[in-house]
Amino acid sequence: MNYRRNPELRQRLAAEYALGTLRGRARARFKRWMREDAALEREVADWESRLAPMLAAVPPVAPPARVWREIEARVAAPRRASLWKALALLGSGAAAAVAGMALLVPAQKREQYVAVLSDPKTQRPVLLVSIGRRDQALQIKRLDPSIHVSDRDLELWALPRSGGPRSLGVLPAGDKSVIRLAALADQALSDVPMLAVSVEPRGGSTTGAPTGPVLYSGPCVRDW
Repeated sequence: MNYRRNPELRQRLAAEYALGTLRGRARARFKRWMREDAALEREVADWESRLAPMLAAVPPVAPPARVWREIEARVAAPRRASLWKALALLGSGAAAAVAGMALLVPAQKREQYVAVLSDPKTQRPVLLVSIGRRDQALQIKRLDPSIHVSDRDLELWALPRSGGPRSLGVLPAGDKSVIRLAALADQALSDVPMLAVSVEPRGGSTTGAPTGPVLYSGPCVRDW
């Protein structure tokens, strides 16, 4: 993987690292790259700055006492095999979410943008988003039909390389649905390496920015 010569890959990995969706061995490898590449470290800092408004909308949650007990136990015995096994499982979960993209995208000859959004806690893919590069109809497929929020809406956001999050629309109900973009995909998504979903009031955010917690996120890639 030659990330140095692939600007799109650098941006995608930097965004995943800043969002926290890059896990396990992949995250450890990326941290090593940052130590060796000051420009890559700056790209991560830039993403963290742009994502700050979304992170600020997530209410703080105090970890339960058992979490601290587990941390203390692992610090006391850092070489325990169970710790390495847990890290390996995290890495395989992240890899499965990305690999799932190749299995879920329809095998058809068309140029399109594709994104698989996952739950960062479980690394389970929950949404498949796709659109032809010259289309305006964003195709949404819920891979987990149970995802919903009572009395609220889920809103889909584009996270561009520069500037703040841009709303793509509220997710319609149903396992398969469509969001119509205001412009062709090449205009709306060409500078977008990541998509995310937040919880918003009925009808979507009224501020033009995410106001609720971010539940799902994933890379948006060009399939051509």
